Amino acid sequence: MPPKEKVSKAMIEKAAFEMTREYGFSEVTARKLAERLGCSTQPIFRAYENMDELRADLFYLSSDFFIEKMLGERTRNPAYIQLALSYIEFARSEKNLFELIASVDDFGTRTIGQFLAGDEGSQLLRKIAPHQGESEEKKRELFTMFWMFVHGMAALIAGNRVQFSEREIKIYIKKAYEGFLSTV
Repeated sequence: MPPKEKVSKAMIEKAAFEMTREYGFSEVTARKLAERLGCSTQPIFRAYENMDELRADLFYLSSDFFIEKMLGERTRNPAYIQLALSYIEFARSEKNLFELIASVDDFGTRTIGQFLAGDEGSQLLRKIAPHQGESEEKKRELFTMFWMFVHGMAALIAGNRVQFSEREIKIYIKKAYEGFLSTV
C-alpha cells in the first residue's frame, strides 16, 4: 500500500479558497475542509493555529486574485471605467470572495494611501488618474473619492440592493469620475 500523501499548507489554502468561492468563508470549517482534502483535521491545525489565521491568508489570496483580474482586463473603455466595471463584475460574480475582501475585519491591511504607494496601487493609480498636470496628491485624492464610490456601488450590486444594466453602470461611473475630477 502506497504511503498517504501529506497535506501541505498550499493544498489547504487551495481547497479553502475553492470552498470560500463556492459557499463563503463562514461555511469553511476545519471538519468540512478536512473532508474535502480527505484527511483528518490534524494537518489543518498543524499548518494553522486556528481558522482565523486561515481566513487572513484567504483574504490575501482573494485580494491577489482580484487585483490580478483587474489589472489583466483590456477593453476599449477608458481605464477608469474598465477598472470600475471589473470591480463591480468581481463583486457580482465572486460574491463570496468579494464579501471576504470587503469585510470590515482588520487583517493588518494597508490604508488606501499605503496601498497606492505599493506596486499594484501605483499601477491602478496610473490607470485611473493618468492626467499629466496633476500632482501625485491630487491623483491620490481622485482615486480615493472614485474608489469609495465604486466600492459602494459594487457592494450594493453584490448585495442585490440595486439592479443596473451595464450601460447604466457606465453612465454612473462616468458622471462620478468626471464630478470628482472637477473637484481636484
